[in-house]
Amino acid sequence: GAFGQGSDVIHVRVDGFKHVMDSLRDEVIIDLRTPDELKQGKIPGAMVIDYFGSDFESSIEKLDRTKVYLLYCAGGGRSGETSQLMQKLGFRRLYNLEDGFNGWLKRKMPVEK
Repeated sequence: GAFGQGSDVIHVRVDGFKHVMDSLRDEVIIDLRTPDELKQGKIPGAMVIDYFGSDFESSIEKLDRTKVYLLYCAGGGRSGETSQLMQKLGFRRLYNLEDGFNGWLKRKMPVEK
């Protein structure tokens, strides 16, 4: 079959991201921001994988490819790149938060410190 077949990156805005979080039980939310950025808080339940960290790629490669992943960073750039990387690695269901954590904050969505 075609390279990367059956794998999907779905780009969503804040409302769509929240809807996926609320409707799925076993999804994994990944925060790609730096420790400094995390001082603003994060989306509740997110695991942190620093996009600029030295173990970034190895951390991504260790993840379970059968799960659904919701990715975000500050503005959508790093999460867009990471969703493409994960697609190449064979992850099947990826949601990218286009407006990032900044958009999440603007919409007064829940945040954990």
